[in-house]
Amino acid sequence: MRCASALIAVALLAAPAAGQAPATDTPEATVRTLHQGLVEAADGETIDERYRRLQPVITATHDLPYIAEFAIRRQWPSLTADDRQRFVTAFEKQSVMTYASRFTGVSEDTFEMAGTAKSNAARTQISAAIKRADAADLPLEYLLHERDGSWKIINIVADGVSDLALKRAEYQRILTDGTIDDLIRHLDQQTARLQ
Repeated sequence: MRCASALIAVALLAAPAAGQAPATDTPEATVRTLHQGLVEAADGETIDERYRRLQPVITATHDLPYIAEFAIRRQWPSLTADDRQRFVTAFEKQSVMTYASRFTGVSEDTFEMAGTAKSNAARTQISAAIKRADAADLPLEYLLHERDGSWKIINIVADGVSDLALKRAEYQRILTDGTIDDLIRHLDQQTARLQ
């Protein structure tokens, strides 16, 4: 009985306190925080519950405003402050909802960290993989940069395909003949379809 009590006490001391900020002080910690957050949210019964659990994790581990701006870099300078904020908000919602809809059956064994490669002083690449029982492992490359003492994901390359490059191509197609309102509407529709 005393042994069990001691183990519980150690577990409680080791666990992060409720409301504690996710660990993002190193690139490895950021990727581990993302993976752990995906695992912990996976048992949510509804997509809305998974969204609520993942929202603080995704916003802590990703530099979503930077990614949003980079994805429409050509048009960004011509946008008003209000249009920029509306776009970033729609982009953040769509990003979190994508995670909430895709990562439903993951466990502690799903993710594997493979290594770190320093790109330069300000950026780091982390290699990882998604383990799959019925197919080859899916290789992941996380590109992170440091901002205000916190390491944030700015791109994910899955099996050789850059998520940021896909977003840039998709958004530029819409903005070639459309407006920022069209792009925001497109993101809102994507978010609604995932629910």
